[in-house]
Amino acid sequence: MDREPGRRPLFNRGAEQMLPLAQTCAELGDWFESSLGQEILTQQLALAQPLVEGLFGYHLMQASVARQVDFAACSRINHRFQLSPCAERGGAALVEFEQLPLPSESIDVAVLHHMLDFSPQPHQVLREAARVLIPGGHMVLIGFNPFSLLGLSRIFRSSSPYQKGNQLRAARVADWMNLLDLQAGPVERGFFRLPLQHADLLARTVWMERMGTRWHLPLGGFYIIVARKEVARMRAIKLNWHGEKKPALGAVPSSPRVAARGRHHKR
Repeated sequence: MDREPGRRPLFNRGAEQMLPLAQTCAELGDWFESSLGQEILTQQLALAQPLVEGLFGYHLMQASVARQVDFAACSRINHRFQLSPCAERGGAALVEFEQLPLPSESIDVAVLHHMLDFSPQPHQVLREAARVLIPGGHMVLIGFNPFSLLGLSRIFRSSSPYQKGNQLRAARVADWMNLLDLQAGPVERGFFRLPLQHADLLARTVWMERMGTRWHLPLGGFYIIVARKEVARMRAIKLNWHGEKKPALGAVPSSPRVAARGRHHKR
């Protein structure tokens, strides 16, 4: 059966070619300045800023598809800078997130605000962010939850730019992190109310926010994951000078993936 021109299939959107972030971040920035976008940003800042404040280091990188949002305003890290996929983001360096112009293991904290949701190559964006993190560094990742009222609106409608992105579950992103030696912590969630574009109607559904927060429901419109980059631990082995073999220092991998690979090779 032929479809009407311009209409997208409901359950086959993943096969469509997404536009680069450089072409979509302008309209995404406009959406985050709407009533609904501002309400979501307010909640994201309230949840994410205390998490970022508790992380330490020398260099902090943050990237966002929204304008004039700073998740690191309360951070104690002195060197903080912002990256952006589009030129209109004032005060931010213009980069391609699939290939960050940063040395490996040079960043202590990386904050990614919906970068995976709207990138045509979310795996590569996450891989690059993990590459530039130092061992023991932290990543704060914010994404939309497809299993929420907000997520359902992204499936059944396509008029707003925020509805055209990837549908990435928090568990799926955590699995990707594990493959990159990033240990994900507990997931924070927010925005349990109806996705309405009217401030008065949003205010009337604040009871849904209280209920979702009180009962820790997994139905929040967005999630926040804080992950730590794992490092190999060193263990000193006592020298036995009376034996034939002289043991020395040995590296014990802390990553479950690396440890499992080592056991497989020994077989």
